[in-house]
Amino acid sequence: NALADPRGRWLLGPQRDAKNEYRLTAVIEGERRKLIVDRSFTDENGKRWIVDYKASGHEGADVDAFIDREKERYRVQLERYAQALAQSESAMLGLYFPVLAGWREWGA
Repeated sequence: NALADPRGRWLLGPQRDAKNEYRLTAVIEGERRKLIVDRSFTDENGKRWIVDYKASGHEGADVDAFIDREKERYRVQLERYAQALAQSESAMLGLYFPVLAGWREWGA
């Protein structure tokens, strides 16, 4: 599904400084945490992206509302990734649902 979707091709395609399943350990709020970032890269404009993939589908009428809820559900997780990568001020965060071709993005 991701390869049939322009957004999916952009996310998975060649990008500068790309890392997949990037494992790191960081001290966040005084606690040591082990994190796995699904994908991180720098785009053609020099902007750092931190993206989490969600394989879940949705059976129901309002897919947009579902994706909005999932964004709020995973917001802290992605912002934690940005903090761990020292990108909490400048990164763009994204949540991608390949099954739904769904996408949400926001600044860290």
